[in-house]
Amino acid sequence: MPKSTYFSLSDEKRKRVYDACLLEFQTHSFHEAKIMHIVKALDIPRGSFYQYFEDLKDSYYYILSQETVEIHDLFFNLLKEYPLEVALNKYKYLLLENLVNSPQYNLYKYRFLDWTYELERDWKPKGEVTVPARELDNPISQVLKSVIHNLVYRMFSENWDEQKFIETYDKEIKLLTEGLLNYVTESKK
Repeated sequence: MPKSTYFSLSDEKRKRVYDACLLEFQTHSFHEAKIMHIVKALDIPRGSFYQYFEDLKDSYYYILSQETVEIHDLFFNLLKEYPLEVALNKYKYLLLENLVNSPQYNLYKYRFLDWTYELERDWKPKGEVTVPARELDNPISQVLKSVIHNLVYRMFSENWDEQKFIETYDKEIKLLTEGLLNYVTESKK
């Protein structure tokens, strides 16, 4: 997260720095983003950037924490109100609303397409404050997370429209909720 120097800036200057970082991560994946682009947009020396952030990753995580919702939280909040099948059905629309129909579409897209083990490892301590670790560690959560993350990844990488996402999501979630044996039996008929 930003250094105290960043928070000591005037509101106007802090907003300029923030907006420059946001623009960089909306127009470039993390691995293509450059501090050089940010400091050029701000017309400041490179060293000034390091007065505000430890490094590029620090600024990236800050932008993500401010601009994106933790999609796991959306799902676990639905589970508090609804049975699993209803929550899963509602979740697909929340995903579309928050990932696709969002001003932060590119930020999410780059996050899903460019996320690596290293980014996950360093982000994980920050993410665990939102979703209790026990929720993510149970086998059902792990399977759902794998399937849904893969669906979102494929939606971005293959440029699916909303209808394709909904159809594929419904088919794969049905497979999970009804079970593999039922699915295999049905497909053989």
